[in-house]
Amino acid sequence: MRANDAFLDEEILTEEENEVIAGGRFVVYKYCWSLLVSFKQASPPILVRAGEDGFGRAFRYSLLSLFFGWWGIPGPLWAISTMLHNIRGGRDVTLETLTRHVGHARAAAACARHRAATPPGPLMQSLGGMMAALSLALWLGLGWLGWAFAQGELGEPAPGPGAKEFEVANRYLTEAKASAMFGNDPKATEVANEFSKRIREAYLADAAKNKQLSIKPDDVRFSTFCELHADRIIFLVVLPGLNSLPPAVRHRLADEAWQSALEAVTEKKLGFAGLRLAVGVRSAGKYDQVLMGRYVREFAPDNTGLRSRSEGPRSKAKLYPLFVPLDQLESGKDD
Repeated sequence: MRANDAFLDEEILTEEENEVIAGGRFVVYKYCWSLLVSFKQASPPILVRAGEDGFGRAFRYSLLSLFFGWWGIPGPLWAISTMLHNIRGGRDVTLETLTRHVGHARAAAACARHRAATPPGPLMQSLGGMMAALSLALWLGLGWLGWAFAQGELGEPAPGPGAKEFEVANRYLTEAKASAMFGNDPKATEVANEFSKRIREAYLADAAKNKQLSIKPDDVRFSTFCELHADRIIFLVVLPGLNSLPPAVRHRLADEAWQSALEAVTEKKLGFAGLRLAVGVRSAGKYDQVLMGRYVREFAPDNTGLRSRSEGPRSKAKLYPLFVPLDQLESGKDD
């Protein structure tokens, strides 16, 4: 009778009891998420079957903490603690879980017959290193995004007609090691030289009156480029120290660059009614402003010829269409 009872007992074991006896276990993993305030939570009991080490679930719940756990209080602390909990294999809740299903006596009996659990495999052993590397990558990426946003460098403007020609011209400025003047032909280089002299004089005059421009005359190095066409003239200029100046000062310097461009065109007798004019003002590292309009011979505060001003590194895209050769232009309208 006892043997029969034992046989019957084996027949009525639940799937959970059989899994535990075979070497499986129930595990709880932790994760946290944050929205100003952080919340720490535990997964439901998860069956890790015989032959498995639980890497997949431990990895997924750790990723939840990695990506969603930092952004509140005390998010960073809980994100790290929940990942460490999972890296160590989670919490074994086999006895408690079986007790709820079959009662304490049968749960204890099944656990007593439990075979050794599968040891952690290579992936599970390297889970801590994975989380550390991913955490570092996340924070480096966020740091770069923050820096790029502050610098206005988040995303380059989409290339368009004239972008390739513009980059060829712009490369002269980025590769210049000292003051230099460039142009798309010898006449354009002459105009660039005239423009550079005038903007340099204006810049030094400002520096004499403004402590924010505390630069010695010998340290002021301008690189300029002039793109000269029959219907339009474009000036590109690097102003030293521009990115460290407040917006009001940068605007004034850009206005002076615009006036210098008009004066250079007049001096070289290239100006005529309807001539399109553009000035791109940049620091050593990025574009700051692009000014566009029409040539006027008699510059005055109420008659500057300036029609638009674009700001930020992406403003350089405004210059692309002006670098398209005249025979390829489909329209001569201002942006």
